[in-house]
Amino acid sequence: MRTLVVYYSRKGHTSELAGQIAKELGADTEEIVDRKKRGGPLGWMSAGRESMKDIPAEIEEPKRDPAGYELVVVGTPVWAGKISTPARAYCRKFAGKFPQLAFFTTSAGENAGTFEHMASLAGKAPKATLAVPNKEQNAGSHAAKVQDFVGKLKA
Repeated sequence: MRTLVVYYSRKGHTSELAGQIAKELGADTEEIVDRKKRGGPLGWMSAGRESMKDIPAEIEEPKRDPAGYELVVVGTPVWAGKISTPARAYCRKFAGKFPQLAFFTTSAGENAGTFEHMASLAGKAPKATLAVPNKEQNAGSHAAKVQDFVGKLKA
């Protein structure tokens, strides 16, 4: 199955997980590039504020068209309990053009409702979801979750 793993990562957790998933699936990858710099404490604060207000970021034009794939896996960090603003912009941009979808998140806190929000933005329910808390990822104890997620996508 031709698969694309698309992700936004501010600090590297989501990027690392995207790489693991893409390797397991033999997928192409695409990083969502935010035009706004979000480093340091001010970047963290603006990210949370914009996320709470459901403001999409301005992103660079993606290089790969998700409509050319059978499955698109979208990954995002969770900001203030919601999808990151760059991933929000991506989902809105391609809403209704996704074939099959799957979602994954990384987070330091709560993840409640994030996948439902992503589905409403993308216009399609996901085939599978994966939530990896940063603590699990840092400890390396998330491998079984990743394998379960990948198994559902290959089924």
